[in-house]
Amino acid sequence: MSIIDKVKQLISIMNENELSEIEIQENDTKIRLKKTNSGYANVIAPVNAPAIHTSKLEQESSQYALPKESENFLEIVSPMVGTFYRASAPGADPCVNVGDFVNEETVVCIIEAMKIMNEVKAETVGEIVDVYVNDGEAIEYGQPLFRVKPSIKES
Repeated sequence: MSIIDKVKQLISIMNENELSEIEIQENDTKIRLKKTNSGYANVIAPVNAPAIHTSKLEQESSQYALPKESENFLEIVSPMVGTFYRASAPGADPCVNVGDFVNEETVVCIIEAMKIMNEVKAETVGEIVDVYVNDGEAIEYGQPLFRVKPSIKES
């Protein structure tokens, strides 16, 4: 079955079951669909994930490890490989700045992957205290992008 047929089948399943988001993974292929008010968005086509050996994984985690002083902070990490953008368009204000309060739904940056612009949400509640990546920089899966001082959820 082609990737287009799989996407069509997933859209059909989403419509039949009134789902707003669906994600599947088969071997090295991962597909995620999210339905917004304006239709379907952020279709992420097949991703070929290389096999990662434990030693390489340990090296990468230590590469991105934060100093001990930051143990009370959370990180927003990259969900994919791509190019990091702080704003939704060239010349626009950044999605978030140091000192901004974010919640789970706050868009903190855009990652361009395979010519698709993907919004990255904070998925946590707190204050942005550091931005680790520069605009236009290439980033890796799991790489820390922001440091967040967690806080109690606003009511």
